[in-house]
Amino acid sequence: MAVTVKGLDKALIDLNKKSDAVVEAVKDALASAATDIEIEAIRNAPSSWNGLPLNIKQRIDKVVENNGLAWRVGVQSGDPVFEIEAWLEFGTGLSAREILSRAEYTQEVREIARRFYRNGQGRIVGRPYLMPSFFKNTANLVQEIENEIKKDIK
Repeated sequence: MAVTVKGLDKALIDLNKKSDAVVEAVKDALASAATDIEIEAIRNAPSSWNGLPLNIKQRIDKVVENNGLAWRVGVQSGDPVFEIEAWLEFGTGLSAREILSRAEYTQEVREIARRFYRNGQGRIVGRPYLMPSFFKNTANLVQEIENEIKKDIK
């Protein structure tokens, strides 16, 4: 005895179309968030330090990965020994301790900051420009993605 489901082929095609729409909605939301983070970080990045000009703003960019399902936004570092970009973001010495003790800085962010740790004696006062932009522009990202998905699968 064989059972035939009428319309199954069309239902599977429709399901695939909706699946594609969901993936595209997620990609669009992530691309938009990455662009917003990049723009705001550029706007907030310091132009100078101790009277010396910096070119941090020109080196902040976003890089797409995994066919649009992941993005990296950050500074293309110039000198791996003198990492002023990270030191200005997180501070050094007491400034770093103060900045990284804020509630919004997760353990993951603290681990990133530790990669730039030297001896804890530095005196660079942090002026966070990238992480606040990240926090602000991803705070509602899951909800935005859900809204885009709902809109696109109707």
